[in-house]
Amino acid sequence: MAYGLAEWLDHPQRETIAAFLREVAPEREIYLTGGAVRDILRKKRVRDLDLTVVDGSPRQLAEEAARRLSFALVPLHEEFGVFRVTREGFTLDISGLRPGARNIEEDLRLRDFTLNALAVPLSEALSRPPSAWPLIDPCGGFSDLSAGIIRAISRENLRDDPLRLLRAYRFLAQGYGKCEGETRRIIQELAPEIHRVAPERVEYELRLIFETHRASETLREMLADGLLAELFPELYEGAGIPQPDYHHLDVLGHALESLSAAEGILSAPEHYPEFEKEIREMVSDREALYAVKLSALFHDAGKSRTFSPAGERAERITFYEHEKESVRLFSAWAERWRIKKKVIKRASLLIRNHMRPFFLLEAREKGRLTARAKRRLLRDCPDLPGLFVVALSDCLSARGPAAEPETCEKLRILFIELKRFSQEVMERVRVKRLLTGHDLIEVLGLKPGPLFRELLSAVEEAQVEGRVRNREEALALVREILARRR
Repeated sequence: MAYGLAEWLDHPQRETIAAFLREVAPEREIYLTGGAVRDILRKKRVRDLDLTVVDGSPRQLAEEAARRLSFALVPLHEEFGVFRVTREGFTLDISGLRPGARNIEEDLRLRDFTLNALAVPLSEALSRPPSAWPLIDPCGGFSDLSAGIIRAISRENLRDDPLRLLRAYRFLAQGYGKCEGETRRIIQELAPEIHRVAPERVEYELRLIFETHRASETLREMLADGLLAELFPELYEGAGIPQPDYHHLDVLGHALESLSAAEGILSAPEHYPEFEKEIREMVSDREALYAVKLSALFHDAGKSRTFSPAGERAERITFYEHEKESVRLFSAWAERWRIKKKVIKRASLLIRNHMRPFFLLEAREKGRLTARAKRRLLRDCPDLPGLFVVALSDCLSARGPAAEPETCEKLRILFIELKRFSQEVMERVRVKRLLTGHDLIEVLGLKPGPLFRELLSAVEEAQVEGRVRNREEALALVREILARRR
């Protein structure tokens, strides 16, 4: 039966892993350190173990673990003796003492935050329950962990690896506590140092923040401490830029409020039955969740570049075509931090189209919403659930004196109508296509090329609108289009 450390391993082969560790623990001075100690003390199961080898070779232990457990061996920093052994999402990180450390206490004092500067001899971790672990705690980390305090060990430790500045906020987002005052002052002072960090490392921490339900709260803390301006300069441009009176916040404040609203929707899908199933699927898909949250955050970023005050081009403040500039700014930001291309593509599509539901809502209110307009939105942005979250978040975040309280409810009704149109009309048209590319070749003698998409799209649109009802009428429409092109 699992006991001690083994009980907290989140892996089907936890007993096999624990048995291996029991074998090697007496042979060397090995400590369980860092995140695993921190999380197990908080009664969380773990999929990552950090082992620090004080006497013996980290490489030798890593090679032995890979061989015995059939895990993959990945050298992380071979020159510093840091190795990773991993399989099916479970990871053993094995390292020696940090440069300059002569024992485990000195090693712990070189870490980032007190709550991570905890260790327990591996043999004791395996044989005792966590409540009885003989903790090595030279920095008072257990007390801070219990009190929910994120405290830097020293300014020098954060400056040595400025990624630690961002990690403080990742721990905040993950619910470990709040940064204490001196740590925040250090971060404020060192914030520009974050640019010394490799983009891939920064992106990893950002992704972990956005995977929590506290991303908006965390970004607000980063704003207060000066780190948001360094990491999100495109967003920070919106600070102090006013908006029309249906908004109650400036452009930057609205971005953060929209992200907060999106997190509210994503954390309570049962309140949105029209898309409950799709929202739950979105939450379980890490890339989709990341893209939607980034879209909510960046949808109005372009307003800082398209701002026109009242009296110049219109009677009120305007941001003409800000969505196009928002896509450009978001893409520049995302590429700088090495966001996955799939995430960039999905988020860009949502940002580019985030205003269109409001245009359709205005047309619907005036009785002018056409099948063509619905079809074109669904064609251009097939991610209707994602667009629903972004548009509704935008609406919920606009609470100025001119805002109409019922707008968000009307927007939800519009999306129900769009979803029904997609399922009942668009799907029927796709299943019962009147023409195919083969018809264009065989009947009309056309050669395959970009024109095919234009012609078939025109036929589909006419079919949706009821202007063509059979193959003969579809062919007649194509001939008419071709005649006009000559």
